[in-house]
Amino acid sequence: MKYNRRIIYLVGTIFSLPIALMSYMNSSFISSFVSEKLVGMVYAGGSIASIIALLIAPKIFRKIGGYKFLLWVIALDAISILLFAFSYNAWSTSLLFICGFMFNTLILFSLDELLKILSRASSTGRTRGIYITLCSCAWIVAQLALGTILGESSFRFIYLTSFVMMVLFFFISYFHLGNIPDPEYDRTDTRKYLGEFLKNKNLLHAYIINLLLQFFFCWMVIYTPIYLSLHLGFPWKDIGVIFAIMLLPFVIIPFQLGKYADKIGERKMLILGFIITSLATLSIFFLNTHNIWLWALVLFMTRVGAASLEVMSDAYFFKHIRPENEEFIGVYRSAAPIAYIVGPLLAFTVFSFVPSFNYIFLILGTVMLYGVYLSSTIKKNDI
Repeated sequence: MKYNRRIIYLVGTIFSLPIALMSYMNSSFISSFVSEKLVGMVYAGGSIASIIALLIAPKIFRKIGGYKFLLWVIALDAISILLFAFSYNAWSTSLLFICGFMFNTLILFSLDELLKILSRASSTGRTRGIYITLCSCAWIVAQLALGTILGESSFRFIYLTSFVMMVLFFFISYFHLGNIPDPEYDRTDTRKYLGEFLKNKNLLHAYIINLLLQFFFCWMVIYTPIYLSLHLGFPWKDIGVIFAIMLLPFVIIPFQLGKYADKIGERKMLILGFIITSLATLSIFFLNTHNIWLWALVLFMTRVGAASLEVMSDAYFFKHIRPENEEFIGVYRSAAPIAYIVGPLLAFTVFSFVPSFNYIFLILGTVMLYGVYLSSTIKKNDI
C-alpha cells in the first residue's frame, strides 16, 4: 500500500511537469490566433467539456476500473498535446485545447481517486500535503525551464516536450499501477449523488471554497502572463523566473499545513489564507514597475495564501468522504472547470467597462474577500 502511494506521488509529479510547462503559456499561444480578450472563451469551452466529462466519468470509472481509466485518458491527452503543437489556425487550436483541458481534468480526477483508495482517514492531510508538495516542485522546475527554453526556442517545442513527458507518464502508470484494487463503488445515478452532495453542508462548504480558489487560479493563469508579456513588456526569460519564485509556497507550505490540518483543523488557516490571497492580489492593481523581484515577491504572497487554501480545502473535503464515493470527487473537481466558465465570461464583461487591463486584479482581490466570511461559517465540530 505504501509502495503504491509512492508511485502515485511519482506519477502525479511527472504529470505536473508538462501541465506546468503549458499552463502559463497557453493563453499567450492561443492569443496569437484569437483576440487576447477572447482567449478566456476558449478556456470556457474546455471547462464545459470537462464538466460534461466529470458527470459521465464515474460510470466509466466503475465499469473499467481506475487503472484502465487512467491509462485511456493519459493516452488521449498525449495525442491532443501532439496535435496541438502543430495546429496553425484558430479553430484547430481552440478545439485541441478544449480536448486537452478536458483530459487533464479527468486525469486529476483519476489520480485523486487512486490516492484516496491508498490513504488512511487519519492521515489525509499529511498524504495530500506530500502529494501537493511534490507536484508543486515539478511546477517550479517547469517554470525555470520555460523561461530558458522559450529564450532559445518556440511555443511549439514546449508542447512537443510536454508530449514526451506524457508518454513517460503513461508507461510508468502502465507498469506500476495495475495492482491497485478498486473498492466497491457506490452505484448511484447523477441526479441522486448531486443531491446528496448539495445536502451535505460540509461538502458544499468545501466545494464553494474550492470554487473561489479555482476562480483565482483561472484569472491568474489566463491573464497574468498576458499582462506581464504584452502590457508590461517582460521577456519570457524573466517571466519564467517570476513564476518559479511565485510557485515556491506550493512546495514550502503544503506538507506542514497538511499535518496541522490533521491535528487542529482547517477553519483558521482557511480564513488566513483568504486574507493573504486577497490583500496580495489587490496590491497588483497598484504595481506598474518593471522590477522583476518586486513582481516575484507580490505574486509569491498571492500563492502563500493560495497554497494554504488548496491544502486546507482538499483536507477538509477528503475527510468527509469514503473511498467508494468517487462520484463526489468528480463533483468537487468540477469546481475548476466551472471557474473556467464563469471566470472568462466575467472577465470579458469586466474588460468592456474598465479603463485598463490591471483592473481585473482589483476585482479578483475583492472577490477573494468573500472567502474570509465563508470560512468563518465553518463550525468547529465540522472539522
